[in-house]
Amino acid sequence: MVSCLSPEVEPSKFFVHCSYSQPTTLFTFPFVIALRSVKNLVPLLDRVLVQRIKAEAKTASGIFLPESSVKELNEAKVLAVGPGALDKKGNRISMGVTVGDKVLIPQYGGSPVKIGEEEYSLFRDSEILAKINES
Repeated sequence: MVSCLSPEVEPSKFFVHCSYSQPTTLFTFPFVIALRSVKNLVPLLDRVLVQRIKAEAKTASGIFLPESSVKELNEAKVLAVGPGALDKKGNRISMGVTVGDKVLIPQYGGSPVKIGEEEYSLFRDSEILAKINES
């Protein structure tokens, strides 16, 4: 693992872990940020902050499943939304999701962000695959 420090920021407050992601050939850069709350993180332009919904570790009949048998879901809850990107004329493009929406996200991609022990991801609005309507 390679540790990268930003010279403009106090090292004890901000650092980046650079790691190789398997099975794809993409590099991931999980940002570990010293913030008190996720509410202090505001996405810019067309970015969306989401938190993956964790799969149930217990069946309906009460049997606990081992971690190895519980798959990671591609569903997430939208926690924060940027104001939207600008088109060539400078007009704001509206976002397709709002805070509180349940969405379908790609299995790989996004920018991982870790605040404390919680893990979040930043996606562009165009990378969100679908909005899940629960009625």
